[in-house]
This record gives sequence, C-alpha cells and structure tokens, in this order.
Amino acid sequence: MDYKMLGKRLKEIRKMRNMSQQDLSYEIEYSIPHISHVENGSTKASLDFIVKAANALHTTTDHLLCDSLEDPGGIYRSEISDELEQLDSTRLRIIRRMIRDMRENLEENM
Repeated sequence: MDYKMLGKRLKEIRKMRNMSQQDLSYEIEYSIPHISHVENGSTKASLDFIVKAANALHTTTDHLLCDSLEDPGGIYRSEISDELEQLDSTRLRIIRRMIRDMRENLEENM
C-alpha cells in the first residue's frame, strides 16, 4: 500500500470538503497529530481510520485507496468527470483537444 499517496488523497479530499484537521479529528475520534502523520505518510493508517475518514469525508474507501489498487481506472474516470462538469463549453473543447493530443503522444511513445 502506498501510504504517502493515501495521505495525500486524504488531505486533498479533506481540504476540498473545507474541513480542518481538527474538524476531521472530531468526526473520526483520532487525534490531530495522528491525522497529520497519516497525511504526510509517516504513520500507517489502520482500517478503522480509513473507514471512519471515508465516512466523515463522504467518500469511499476505494477513492482514498485508489493509488494502491491494481485497476483504479473507474475512480480516475469519475474524478475526471467531476472536474469536467465544472467547465463551460469553451474550456471543454480545449480540454478535449489536449486529451486527444496527449493520448496520441502516449500511443506514439509507448
């Protein structure tokens, strides 16, 4: 398991939900220092911690752990879709072009 990526995702989602470490601490009944250590990857998160954090952050354990899954494609697609829903048609057109160009470049160089 990639604990650094788990911590990075936890922090990213927590901030996206406008939650402080203190808010999360209150919700999941773990100390602020423990949350900080998990977020920076210096402490391994327990299953209890991961489940409580996912529930408090209104996400799934798969979302928190996707960087350690063998096939996280569905989660990445969902995240990309969420980002795209926030864009207007001009920005979507630009992103579509960028994706097509990147895909072509990947196919040529892999």
